[in-house]
Amino acid sequence: MDFSFAAKDQVRLLDGGIGTWLASQDEAHAVAPHQACIKNPSLVSSLHQAYARAGAQALQANAWLALHLKEAEAERTVRAAADCIDFALENSEGQPAPARLLSMAPGLGTPPSGKVALLDQLSRFDAVVLETLIDPWQLAWVAWLAEWATIPVAVTLVPDNRPGSWDPADFARRSQRSGAKAVGINCGYEDAPQAAAQAVAAMRQVVPGMVLMARPALWDRPAWLAAAKDCVAAGANWVGGCCGCAPEDIQRLAIHLKR
Repeated sequence: MDFSFAAKDQVRLLDGGIGTWLASQDEAHAVAPHQACIKNPSLVSSLHQAYARAGAQALQANAWLALHLKEAEAERTVRAAADCIDFALENSEGQPAPARLLSMAPGLGTPPSGKVALLDQLSRFDAVVLETLIDPWQLAWVAWLAEWATIPVAVTLVPDNRPGSWDPADFARRSQRSGAKAVGINCGYEDAPQAAAQAVAAMRQVVPGMVLMARPALWDRPAWLAAAKDCVAAGANWVGGCCGCAPEDIQRLAIHLKR
């Protein structure tokens, strides 16, 4: 699936939260959920399968903190995350294959000056998504991935409409200049419930030709579903959930999108 160049007039369904769901099943994964791919791969694969059955058209690999790790451990984490998705899809029952996304948070400090081992695993994915950006300096990681990755790079902002937060229009412009092929939002703050759709609308105005992603956090189920619908109305092409969102929530959203 050509993830980053999906037509802007189509709406497709992402999956939901990974880390919070894993923590709800096993408290040992609360601090470092990315390690679940190594320590409990069957649990991770079962979650991917549940999201696929719910209608998700893209599955995100559970490698969120990979760029915070030493090179060998980072490569091992990404490889294990890809293995979990592969296993889940090998055991799917004739369903259309979802896109494979590698989701990671920006690393600490500045990115490497060249290629690192985990990049060799990128051919197993359709796109890499750098998530939870909150500050312009983190865009250096977007530029690094855009230079060295063999697949399209997407980048998402934590939406926040409170004073002093990063303007989503500025984020979208800078992300495009840094080499991102898709932009959007993920997660969010409980006391800023309208920020997700507002950010998507602002991004759509300044980067009309880009694919937009939206994965608001679930603090309250009715409010999350309303926020997801608002993100679609604001121009999001890919929509799903972040922290707190489970397969049953994605299934409810799938029913709405079919309508």
